[in-house]
Amino acid sequence: MKLKDPDKIKAIHAATLQLVSEVGLAGLNMNAIGKKAGIGMGTLYVYFKSKEELINALYRELKLKHTSLIYHTVDMSLPYKLNMQLLVENYMKNRFKYFQEHLFIEQSVLSHFLDSTSLQLEVDAYAGIYALLKEGQRQLLVKDFPVEILAAQMVGGANEIVADAIRKNKKLSSNSIQYAFEMCWDSIQR
Repeated sequence: MKLKDPDKIKAIHAATLQLVSEVGLAGLNMNAIGKKAGIGMGTLYVYFKSKEELINALYRELKLKHTSLIYHTVDMSLPYKLNMQLLVENYMKNRFKYFQEHLFIEQSVLSHFLDSTSLQLEVDAYAGIYALLKEGQRQLLVKDFPVEILAAQMVGGANEIVADAIRKNKKLSSNSIQYAFEMCWDSIQR
């Protein structure tokens, strides 16, 4: 079996991300991906047998990458509030830097394209923040609300601040990140 060219896979992934940002996941089709990637349809189908296979492969790659980047500084030996601050900062910086990739991830999760293995990565990604929130509840620092609600509150606010900076074509300032963390902290602390 012939090895697949990593440069072609990168071109297919880049074309997919660009097209999703332009037409959305629902408007994505293999013909447009092939054209944008500069790859013939026969070659494209050698690499990915279907749109679903391509979406799942790209989703898995991106979800693993970003989960690792977001959680890399979390260290339970650090003071609790500092861990939360680092998590929010990592999340916002990562989302801003890789906005197109996060857009693809979000659209994929809300679609019917992901298989059970891909969907499990979404569950696994939230396990870290849930564990951190439960630890805060154990230490009586965080409200005794369902962790899913607390996480949604944190992520929702951070997402909107990043999206606003992207819409306005502005840099994500350290002040914005700090304000976001303070609002996040105020909303979850006891």
